[in-house]
Amino acid sequence: MAVDEIKVTGLKEIERVLQRLPARLGEKVVRAALRAGAQVIRKDAQSKVPILKTPDKRRKPGTVKKAITIKRSKKDKFGVYLGVKGLSKDDKHVFKNNKGTKAANNPDDPFYWFFLEFGTAKMPAKPFLRPAFEARKFEALRKFEEYCKKRITREADKLAKEMGSKAA
Repeated sequence: MAVDEIKVTGLKEIERVLQRLPARLGEKVVRAALRAGAQVIRKDAQSKVPILKTPDKRRKPGTVKKAITIKRSKKDKFGVYLGVKGLSKDDKHVFKNNKGTKAANNPDDPFYWFFLEFGTAKMPAKPFLRPAFEARKFEALRKFEEYCKKRITREADKLAKEMGSKAA
């Protein structure tokens, strides 16, 4: 017996769910997935950054390590940046005004990260951001993909339940 006709039901419901899905995934999901990927590189960079061995009144051990952050791009719709966050202008002024010394002597200011990463005329470079990126970029991409798949599945399930309850 030959089958001449196959009937598939539910395609209209699936199409409605798929049409509504992109609106839910937008900026927040993509940005969160980018942050998840950047977190992989951030952890590696934190493990590679040189830590001050001998305490100094002008520097605290681990200042640069703590300052490695991920932040949202203000220019790009789907952008995140991984870098070293310096002190705000207010923090620098507070230190200068309270202590009566230069803000560059603030032990919480990681301004010198640039010297570590790229070196100076008197100091060789001890890079930590570039090597972390090169070592973990494909792992970060996989993390991005995993996050997107998980989140898309979750959002599709939510929409399917919503659509199912509206159809009933």
